[in-house]
Amino acid sequence: MKTSPLEKVRELYEESADSYAEMMDSEIDLPVYSDILGRLAGRIVDIPGSVIDTSCGSGHILSRYRERYDSGRSLIGIDLSPRMVAISGEKLGSSARVLHGDMRCLEEVESDSAAGVLSFFAIHHIGPEEVLATLREWHRVLRSGGQLVVATWEGTGTIDYGEMSDVVALRYTQEEMRDWAQEAGFAVDRCVVEPVEEMPMEAVYLEGIKE
Repeated sequence: MKTSPLEKVRELYEESADSYAEMMDSEIDLPVYSDILGRLAGRIVDIPGSVIDTSCGSGHILSRYRERYDSGRSLIGIDLSPRMVAISGEKLGSSARVLHGDMRCLEEVESDSAAGVLSFFAIHHIGPEEVLATLREWHRVLRSGGQLVVATWEGTGTIDYGEMSDVVALRYTQEEMRDWAQEAGFAVDRCVVEPVEEMPMEAVYLEGIKE
């Protein structure tokens, strides 16, 4: 089954951007974010370069990273939705470059320039034939020793958005995500499946390094 086209996905996030940002005001305090971001900060402390959130949404993740873990590092946020870009830009201010773009092609980011690449709950919007190519693009922009952090919905089949949307998005298994990351050139040092609070699905959390 194919995922929905780009324009339909953009429309979903344009319409939900403000309510999503409001939800993230409290969700960003969940322990999973502090665990992941704290680990990331420790691993890249001696690696120069930006941290890039390839699907930055409302900017909460980059904002939390800056406030609690690494106030001096340059940050780049990228999102498909112009409304999300506006919300994120307002939240992050001059501490980050926030760009309207596609996570699959980071045209404005130089090769071997980033210390970290993040993707939280966005890969489900691209088909399996695109996941490997996208991971290779993220590998391109990372420096040697740079860290990859990916969270996506675990399992098989489509995601049920209920009455909210008829967008088609796909779940991927832990094994698929690990295999794709390794094929893209990452050494995977953490790949776990954990429940997500107040959601009927579990998530894959993957962390890797560009050697």
